[in-house]
Amino acid sequence: MAVVRLRWASHVVQMDENKSHKKIFWTKPGGQQGRGRSKSRWIDGVEEDARKLGCRNWLVTAQDRDHWRPLLEEAKAQPGLLSRR
Repeated sequence: MAVVRLRWASHVVQMDENKSHKKIFWTKPGGQQGRGRSKSRWIDGVEEDARKLGCRNWLVTAQDRDHWRPLLEEAKAQPGLLSRR
């Protein structure tokens, strides 16, 4: 669910910089790019979900819990965000 994805993304953003989860979250994989359409990353889904909610800069908003919680409540109310991908 998109709500769960948004909740986990905010949790990781609020983590201490030294945590391995946060380091993995921001790592970009290297190597040779394959043929065809580029693969969709997990973070791309988070950004798309935040965009559907009208959140321009989700990283800043996720760091402020008082502003992030109402956004998650709004995400729960929108049926298009509850579908699995």
